[in-house]
Amino acid sequence: MLSDHKRTNKYLALFAFLTSLIVYTLTMAPTASFWDAGEFIAVAHGLQVNHPPGAPLYSLLGRLASMFMPTEYVAVSINFLSALSSALTIMLLYLIIVRLIREFKGHPDEMSLIDKIGMYGGALVGALTFAVTDTFWFNAVEAEVYAMSMFFTAIVVWL
Repeated sequence: MLSDHKRTNKYLALFAFLTSLIVYTLTMAPTASFWDAGEFIAVAHGLQVNHPPGAPLYSLLGRLASMFMPTEYVAVSINFLSALSSALTIMLLYLIIVRLIREFKGHPDEMSLIDKIGMYGGALVGALTFAVTDTFWFNAVEAEVYAMSMFFTAIVVWL
């Protein structure tokens, strides 16, 4: 399996994504929280204005996520937006770590089996460890703009 870099990398990136998405979905807040998350849910569902500096993209995407949901599932759908953004961030973090190691060690076709295991295993452990850090997990399971901000930051770094 480790002989084909593209296939191995895709499967492990998908594994990191699915693992973190399952963890975040199982621990996601089912309703609005007592702080800014409740405000973001209300603002996104009603397309209102939130406190400065605002988060217009998050509000618009939250509106799209909640538009077709029954009223009792609006908070869950907007909270899931953060969980999905965070899981995609973890996947991108895995890919970033693999790319950094490739830049340092060379192409995987030229690596020994131990180096490949170290590269894939290190990237997977690093990404999944970041997935369960306190602050990142806390922002991943409720309606906060930081999860989507980390996602866009990870996209920029990966690109």
